[in-house]
Amino acid sequence: MRICPKCRLIASDDPVCPECGWSIAAGDAAVAPLAARYAEYLQYMSVFTALMFGASLVGAFATTRGNHVMPAVSIALLVTGLIADVFLLLLINRTASLFAEASRWTVGAALTFPFGTLVFAWLLARRVRLGGAILRGDQNGRE
Repeated sequence: MRICPKCRLIASDDPVCPECGWSIAAGDAAVAPLAARYAEYLQYMSVFTALMFGASLVGAFATTRGNHVMPAVSIALLVTGLIADVFLLLLINRTASLFAEASRWTVGAALTFPFGTLVFAWLLARRVRLGGAILRGDQNGRE
């Protein structure tokens, strides 16, 4: 007896579920589009974060004597970039967990915070696009 992971029907040990047609040979086919979507999110989020940091730097250099608006705008863009970088770190963790490599990618990105996360996001997006074995669970194979 086993439980079908798709419809949760308790069925016999057949390789194909009688209710929904899920096959053991097909595996978890719903994870591949999810990984591709996460790769797109990683790229969009890293570009947004880089733009916020770059705009903050431009705003800091555009500040003139007596101008009180540009320093505030520059700090606001820097804080927005830092908040986006934290969300990028969480997205790196979620994407890498599809490959059971969440701890390696997250620790690497956290140690190089804030600017190294951009590099880690691009590398992880590339790894997801190149494919590979998608595993569910942690490093030891547990769910």
